[in-house]
Amino acid sequence: MNNESKNSDRREEKRKYARKNISAPVSYKVVVPSQGNGLLENISEGGLCIILDKKLAEGTILEVKFELPGENPIPIEIFVKVIWQKEIGGKFLTGVKFGT
Repeated sequence: MNNESKNSDRREEKRKYARKNISAPVSYKVVVPSQGNGLLENISEGGLCIILDKKLAEGTILEVKFELPGENPIPIEIFVKVIWQKEIGGKFLTGVKFGT
């Protein structure tokens, strides 16, 4: 790979933290009365990518519950903030960051 290709790859990657692909069911509750279900797509130190069943406004605060898979699953309950959404086939790929 030449230096130009390496520099191009670095410019395209804007994430602060590396992602780890995970597939696990999640449940969420919008802090204002509403709730639904989704699927965890990936996780990093800064947030999650989840697939949700409804469109949410940017900045919406969610309470998300899921288990990290493994021999001894780790239950997680955390508040996150919706940063972006993209509709794909009637579902919503949603980027959220930890904290509010």
